[in-house]
Amino acid sequence: MKTLHTCLIGGVALGLPLAATAQSMDARYCSALANKYTGFLAATNQQSQDPQAVSARAGLEQCRAGNTAVGIPLLESSLRNVGVDLPPREAPSFIRVTHGHSKGG
Repeated sequence: MKTLHTCLIGGVALGLPLAATAQSMDARYCSALANKYTGFLAATNQQSQDPQAVSARAGLEQCRAGNTAVGIPLLESSLRNVGVDLPPREAPSFIRVTHGHSKGG
């Protein structure tokens, strides 16, 4: 029982920083998507009320509110639909795969 307790504590101690890293990366990616879409609007001088623009604005608001799980897909879809390349999404170094081999980090 003591071993199980120790393993659980260790798992939580290791898991929390990984979750925080993933959230931080999602926030950075969400911000990069928002910047990309805002730049697209500025470059094309678009302020329309079409459903795509409404969806993108909802994504911008969700990213600003920290709700990346909703904001990211909305902004990705909006950028793809207007033909804008998505910014690169970083993977944590502990799960990044290069040429079929995992990199430790």
